[in-house]
Amino acid sequence: MRFLKLDTGVIDTFDQALAGAVEVVATSPGKPLARLARHRGWSRALGVQARALVAPGAEARQLIAGNMARKRIRLPEIFGNPFVAGLYSYVKRVQAAVLKEALLAELAASDPEVVIVYNGSSYPETVLEAASRGRPRVFIEAGFFPKTLQIDPKGLNGANSVPRDPAFYLETEEDFAAPGLPEFVNNRPSKSKYDPVELTPGYVFVPFQVPSDMQVTQHSPWIRDMEQFLEQVCAAADRNPDDTFVIKEHPSFKRSVIGWREHPRVIFANGNVTSDLIRDARAVITLNSTVGIEGLLLGKPVTTLGHACYNIDGLVQHAPDAAALDAALAARDWAPDDRLRRQVLGYLWNRYLVHGSYAELPSDLAETLKARAE
Repeated sequence: MRFLKLDTGVIDTFDQALAGAVEVVATSPGKPLARLARHRGWSRALGVQARALVAPGAEARQLIAGNMARKRIRLPEIFGNPFVAGLYSYVKRVQAAVLKEALLAELAASDPEVVIVYNGSSYPETVLEAASRGRPRVFIEAGFFPKTLQIDPKGLNGANSVPRDPAFYLETEEDFAAPGLPEFVNNRPSKSKYDPVELTPGYVFVPFQVPSDMQVTQHSPWIRDMEQFLEQVCAAADRNPDDTFVIKEHPSFKRSVIGWREHPRVIFANGNVTSDLIRDARAVITLNSTVGIEGLLLGKPVTTLGHACYNIDGLVQHAPDAAALDAALAARDWAPDDRLRRQVLGYLWNRYLVHGSYAELPSDLAETLKARAE
């Protein structure tokens, strides 16, 4: 079998696109145990199940850590209860332990050319990520622009294989941007329940992100959630009296932090169009959002607080702490190197990203997956 993946719904279109060449491992209750029994026999499979029920193990706890974090962030009223959280954790740890053994058995039996991991930060995909280490594989997620995909052998977003050395882009005669550059990432009218607010151009735009997303949970060592982000923005406003900060919360996360803390120069603009907010900003501050890439498309100074694939010297300013953030804000004349900016954007658009979507996969998907696997 050429490919192996889980039955994760987001990428179920891969099943048809790779029909006849992909082994899809079912992860619903009971299915991994049955698969393990098929390869190892029922006696051994039931032994694995029994050991998992008695002591799932430390590795299983790590494999479901992302799920636990997301549940606590999204449903704090429920998963703040120790009994509920403990029961959920136990069930998931048992499932993870059995699935790991089933996947190891399946990988040994089918020996796929490429393992397909969706994201890899949440159960059950964390288990496939762990079981497939050392094998050719790719990580899949939506790309930075509409109708693009990330298909990367190393990881996603802040952990991907995009070169971070500016010399890669500057010490070459190739013009990565020659085939063209992308349009805005998001220039659609807002469907927010909030009304747009009138703003005086020249502010610092701060797009908030989904706190349960891997971009925050795994790639933001300084800012752990949006409440802390708001605290840091307000503190920066106190230290930088000449700046006004405009925040837009991510529309897909419903737990607003409006009212958590107020500041006269920190304004929420949830009803405004993102591209308009970038256009009228003097600078963009982000953890690692694709809004930072949008800012670069317009030549805006961008400061990142977390790990981002576009953390490249000369392209953005990186602020791993409050002092570095103040220094970035004080550098009012700083701008990204224009050739580097075009080269990086061109590389992302024309080389790194795969053009297509989950609904409209590229016709050469199988060849692309194999070519990109390591």
